[in-house]
Amino acid sequence: MFSVQTDTKLSIFEGLQVQEIWEASKKLGFPSALWRLPHQNEIKLLISVQDGIRKCQPDLEKLSPGFIISTFHWDENQDVMLLEGDIILTFSEDNQVRNVDNLLGEEHTEVRRLVELADTLANEKVAESNDQTLLVAAIDDPDSKTRFERTVELAVSAIRQNQFKKVVLSRTKDLNYTEHFQPAKAFCKLVKVYPHAFVSLVNLPEQNELWLGASPEVLVQQNSNGVFKTMSLAGTQNARNASGELIPKYDIRWGEKEIEEQALVSRYIVECFKKIRLREYSETGPKTVLAGNLYHLRTDFEVDTLSLRFPELASVMLKLLHPTSAVCGVPKLPSLTFLSEIEGYDRSFYSGFLGPVQVSGDTNLFVNLRTVRFKDGKATFFAGAGITEDSDPEREWEETEMKCDTLLKVIAQAF
Repeated sequence: MFSVQTDTKLSIFEGLQVQEIWEASKKLGFPSALWRLPHQNEIKLLISVQDGIRKCQPDLEKLSPGFIISTFHWDENQDVMLLEGDIILTFSEDNQVRNVDNLLGEEHTEVRRLVELADTLANEKVAESNDQTLLVAAIDDPDSKTRFERTVELAVSAIRQNQFKKVVLSRTKDLNYTEHFQPAKAFCKLVKVYPHAFVSLVNLPEQNELWLGASPEVLVQQNSNGVFKTMSLAGTQNARNASGELIPKYDIRWGEKEIEEQALVSRYIVECFKKIRLREYSETGPKTVLAGNLYHLRTDFEVDTLSLRFPELASVMLKLLHPTSAVCGVPKLPSLTFLSEIEGYDRSFYSGFLGPVQVSGDTNLFVNLRTVRFKDGKATFFAGAGITEDSDPEREWEETEMKCDTLLKVIAQAF
């Protein structure tokens, strides 16, 4: 693999920052993905220059370095979308290129075009005026609250009729945005606001879509040392009081509804382990964790795949877990059927999964939550709420509003 350290002064990417390279890649129509893993400072940018996006089976341990994204409605026999890692740039916390993995070489025509355009954009940015503003206007939908609360009522009724134990209903919130909106700048803001989340920005030119998000939920991880991880994440509370001050973790009290909701997700993961007769795992939690302006309950699971001689565990668990009960319901099939019939819209990539595979030998796939799609001048925010028999329609609506607004407040400043 062609790899250049910036201190050698050989890399043609040296001196360029993430926003210019991202924008140049987007203008040239290259599928690309920006991401920052939880609790890390490095930002990575993957650009697929030659073959764009290909569809493949998610046999994670067999794939070349790339970035995967999949829709919510996906089953184990379907392909996923893979952005090939022709160029993978690593940026330091101060936005400087630290490392370049370039499979194509610096003399490649498209690589040269990319760098030249990024350089041009960097010069234009210096000259641009400072009075540009992002004009975001909500697209009025007066019936959205009534419609969502009605679906919650239907879900509670179905649960009381023993059709399923839990279902996760979701909704959208649409806003218009101007041409001055800068996705990479919004990404950088989310990185600062959500240090504990997987923050990502994905450009899908064939769909004419950008997806930006800050997900707190690991679906499957497996590092180069063979350590597999997953988690159950459920239950939501506002992390700040009426004065805007952060509420300490030790002051958080969870109700029976949230505790049971989270326990259902944990039991679902354990059942998946049982299906493959895997007993050698560690379980830690549940504990209260912070994600932006929200608190959640989380339990962590870990497996040593090397000692078990089970290198394909991440691929196997991906097919068993998705869609998890945190985004679908329990049991999976009846709750999924209910969602398909009642929810009333296509979730697309929301509550699907995404993330880098085999980048430096590590695979990190996350559930696509806290996310917004940018398409044709419209920003579509997605949010969900776990419904149990104790759910109150008004409170569930407020939870989805809270989830949308935490992301919106950050993005609205990206001008």
